[in-house]
Amino acid sequence: MYDPVIDAHQHFWKFDPGRDAWITDEMQVLRRDYLPEDLEPVYKQKKITGSVLVQADPSENENVFFLELAEKNPFILGVVGWIDLLSDKLEERLAYYQQFPLMKGFRHLLQGEPQRDMMLNPKFKRGIGLLNQYGFSFDLLIRHDQLGFTEKLVAAFPEQRFVIDHMAKPCIKQGIIAEWKQAIKRFSLFDNVYCKISGLVT
Repeated sequence: MYDPVIDAHQHFWKFDPGRDAWITDEMQVLRRDYLPEDLEPVYKQKKITGSVLVQADPSENENVFFLELAEKNPFILGVVGWIDLLSDKLEERLAYYQQFPLMKGFRHLLQGEPQRDMMLNPKFKRGIGLLNQYGFSFDLLIRHDQLGFTEKLVAAFPEQRFVIDHMAKPCIKQGIIAEWKQAIKRFSLFDNVYCKISGLVT
């Protein structure tokens, strides 16, 4: 026997060159379909209990795809999908997703937003408040330059569960980590914030 080991962050997709243009030449190994049949044998070999399937495309169509995969593949223990936090119909959509026990939370690709403090937009913050009411977590895909803004967000919602993906992607290659180190350390003061070290160098 061994203790359960859960992969907290993995993706599946049917590769689409247009939609997945973010996959650069440096990552060309990713330019193909990645589906449960690719991952499950690895988990069995490495004795990984299961995984949390995380969004890569800002689309509710991907949510449908993920929930179908989760229904057919028991090793998928949870889904972190996408939802439009700025939508006037957000509450209606959250109520809809409550019927799916495997939908655990949502993620927004904040790292790509031109407005670096977009997470402090009043309408966005309203959306975060609704997530908590419906019991969903929120994954923060951010870069190191957004940590200060993110700290203000998580401080404003002490009851909301936040997850910082990839520890906010420090500039390891460039060796610029001192400022990131100070900023990320402050999040240890928040009981409602968790960090994933997966993809730390992506």
